[in-house]
Amino acid sequence: MDALYIGASGMLAQNQSLALIADNLANSQSPGYLATVGTFVAFPSGTVLRTGPLPGVIGQSSAGVALTSEINTRASDIEPTANPLDFAINGPGFFVVNTPKGLAYTRDGQFSLDANGRLVTSRGDYVLDQAGKPIALNPALPVSVNSAGVITQGGKVVATLALTNLSPVNLKAIGNNLYQGGARLPFTGQVEQSALNTSNVNLSEAMVQLIDAESRYQSLTDVVNEESKRLSTAATLGMLT
Repeated sequence: MDALYIGASGMLAQNQSLALIADNLANSQSPGYLATVGTFVAFPSGTVLRTGPLPGVIGQSSAGVALTSEINTRASDIEPTANPLDFAINGPGFFVVNTPKGLAYTRDGQFSLDANGRLVTSRGDYVLDQAGKPIALNPALPVSVNSAGVITQGGKVVATLALTNLSPVNLKAIGNNLYQGGARLPFTGQVEQSALNTSNVNLSEAMVQLIDAESRYQSLTDVVNEESKRLSTAATLGMLT
């Protein structure tokens, strides 16, 4: 039965890998999106137990495979725009925003002003300053931002963007190009005005991964089907131990 357990675990891991790659491809055109990278790891053997009215030990399973994932924080390219409230980060780093899910981080700098002159993301979340407060701007005055994230209007400093680097360890995507977790690190990038970060998905690489994952999934499906037939035949003949 080892082949069945190993094949089934491989199918599950490859199915998770397919979903991960598909998500990366679907978001490849989203500003500031960070790709998720999957890694296959072995897990130890264990005892397979039967539950229900006749509990007992079925047998031992050999080591299988599982998929772990991590956010790829590699810096992405920058594309210029005509909007002075579009901000990009040249190099590593994140903007800090306040969301309904709490404090979060993003590289999607498609910002605008709400009805109260607050700087917000495309989803309406407040963009925060270094003091952790929403940034209020005068809609009637031009906005200028330097590489350190200092915002000026009318020749006066009005706010400084909260900027940070993040460790990829425990960093999780929460949707809408937002991330939480990961230890905060000193900011080392540079802010660029009237520009947006692209996603850091490598399309050609992702397509190769997709084809490979589909091929491996099909191969494992064949292994599981053949092993299931073999076990069924053995059980019918009373040879299964």
